[in-house]
Amino acid sequence: MSLPERLGRLSRVRRIGAGGFATVWLYRDDELRSHVAVKALADNWAQRLDVRDRFLEEARILRAADSDHVVRVHDIGETDGTPWFVMSYADRGSLDRYLTAGTPLSPAVVLPLMEQAASGLAVLHARGVVHRDVKPQNLLLRGDGVPDPEQRDPVTSDLASSRLLVADLGVAKAVLHASGLTQVVGTPAYMAPEQATGAPVGPASDVHALAAVSYQMLTGRLLRDGGLGDLVDGVPPVPPSALTDLPEAVDRVLLRAVHPRPEERWPDVGSFVAALHEAVDGGPVVAAPALNTPGRRPPGQPAPASPNPAAPARPAAPARRTSPTVLVLLVLLVLALSFAASFAVVAALR
Repeated sequence: MSLPERLGRLSRVRRIGAGGFATVWLYRDDELRSHVAVKALADNWAQRLDVRDRFLEEARILRAADSDHVVRVHDIGETDGTPWFVMSYADRGSLDRYLTAGTPLSPAVVLPLMEQAASGLAVLHARGVVHRDVKPQNLLLRGDGVPDPEQRDPVTSDLASSRLLVADLGVAKAVLHASGLTQVVGTPAYMAPEQATGAPVGPASDVHALAAVSYQMLTGRLLRDGGLGDLVDGVPPVPPSALTDLPEAVDRVLLRAVHPRPEERWPDVGSFVAALHEAVDGGPVVAAPALNTPGRRPPGQPAPASPNPAAPARPAAPARRTSPTVLVLLVLLVLALSFAASFAVVAALR
């Protein structure tokens, strides 16, 4: 049974995307007069049980998330042994198509989009799921807002009137139910160092990736241009304020978010975006730890203290209290000295 026969009212329009594991098609719902996207597992992978399970798990995760900022799944099925699922259609494509090398975007445009991305990722994290491949190509845009008629820049107009959806969980991994897969997954320009070394991943890995996307949007440059080697070596990125007109507080927020050690980053995506908002607005921001791997230090940079932001602060030592007896004795001593001084003055005057 073909997909249109299964759903009864869908007609295929065109292919809108293809990857190593799946192809995405645009379909039209003739009855509702709207479009949906259909993701189908590639034929050459359909017989691989591990890939097939991962594909179906993606649909289940998206369905369970049920967030305005995560792609929604509406139906699932199989045709001639090939599984597929129907999901939301992002009519404005991915964030990647709006990014131009060397062209920074205004913080007024970047911040609302990163807040929406953080909202979607937070829903996944709450369900024990780490995305592991957050990048502009996996952040989709729907034209749900009303464009500003006075905005002459079409890029700014589109981005400001779009709703962002986190998508493509094909490599997502449940923290509570690890699948046992050990291959390196992610994109070096955005992925966290622990993903390259095989160390455990967690929400902090997505904090790093979302910060890398923010860095690119705000500066017009990738966080790093090299491959896995630069990622493992922990080469510090150029501070954003050195590339474009941004407050130095933004440097501290972003450099902390991409720290090589997960425990030194912001504790969650929401905290990161909130701090970035404060930094852009000129508010107080916690200083970033040193961006160097253990045993390495950028030339000329002293080694600052790097407390773990997640660790509880050590309580201050209580102030010592003076005993009442000691206070009474001090008062009597002062009175006695005053009396003796007065007596000596009177005696001298005689």
